[in-house]
Amino acid sequence: MRSPEKVSFLELWIVATVFLLGLWGVLTVASAQSTAAEPLALPLRQLCRLLLALAALVLAWRVPFAVYRKLTPVLAVLGYGVLLVLPLVGERINGMRGWVALWGIQIQPSELSKPFFLLSLIFLNGLCRDDRRRLLVLSGATLIWTLPVMVQPDFGTTVIYWCGFLAVYVLTARRWQLAALPVTGMLLLAAGFVWSRPYAWRRLAGFINPESDALGSGWHIRQFQLAMAHGDWFGAKMQQAVWSNYYLPLAYNDSAYATMVETLGVAGSLPALVLAGLLAFFLYRLAVRSVHNEFARVYIAGAALLLLSQTLVHLGVNATLLPPTGLTWPFISYGGSSLLSCGLLVGIALSAGSEESGR
Repeated sequence: MRSPEKVSFLELWIVATVFLLGLWGVLTVASAQSTAAEPLALPLRQLCRLLLALAALVLAWRVPFAVYRKLTPVLAVLGYGVLLVLPLVGERINGMRGWVALWGIQIQPSELSKPFFLLSLIFLNGLCRDDRRRLLVLSGATLIWTLPVMVQPDFGTTVIYWCGFLAVYVLTARRWQLAALPVTGMLLLAAGFVWSRPYAWRRLAGFINPESDALGSGWHIRQFQLAMAHGDWFGAKMQQAVWSNYYLPLAYNDSAYATMVETLGVAGSLPALVLAGLLAFFLYRLAVRSVHNEFARVYIAGAALLLLSQTLVHLGVNATLLPPTGLTWPFISYGGSSLLSCGLLVGIALSAGSEESGR
């Protein structure tokens, strides 16, 4: 365990940024519940989950990173094993069989497996001596990890897993341009899926031209647009946030950014965007400090890029720049699994960046 007196200012800034992001998330959940029968129920639950995620972060931080490196194969098998059986035993929520219930608590394993997925990629990367083998091994491992996630189906999380692959490969390969090959393959597979599934084709058509079916395939896009237009620059305030309370799909979760913009406006949402950017920057600085330990350095930078890519995809969907898909905003959106996963991701990164790991 790491002693508290060795904590640096950079590490304290990372923890403080996570806490502030989490508090901003609690406020976002509250704004989406301002007209509910029990407006404080979900915000208080989110606050408790935030404290639990911070506790998990600290515990993960205090475990030496050498332990994670040694146990990576075990953690990867456990994380993937749960994903493998999930399509058979998982509970279906919102059309996706991606949850399990333990003692009355809904848990999403695909979220909790992200830190272990990243560890497994870096572990496999260390076994590769050239870029071609690295490309084959890492893309193959990512495909194996994402197949049970796609079966659920959860395409938003699948995209983030592939962003993790890109992060690890680009950070370690000399010819990083080779990553275009598996990415092109995944795009072709996605195009084939959309072509063969009528509902997926309708959703894409609704994204391209929401006015053609405003009450059907274009519904989500229109609600995002109307909510953000209603917020304008300075927001409509809680009691007047009509779309966040009645029309946005999962306003406190998948539509967190649109909820924030309607309530606080574009200007009011800027602090959350700045905090998200600062978290990625602080993690980058931590990775630079761990220059003597490649495994630790790549994990920290990979964690930063994983969180940043998920944030950008969430923002892109809510701003109607990307086709609609369910994806949380790290530390902001409502959900215990997402908060706990992000807390573990940052906690392990802090462990990797500790002075002992750096040496």
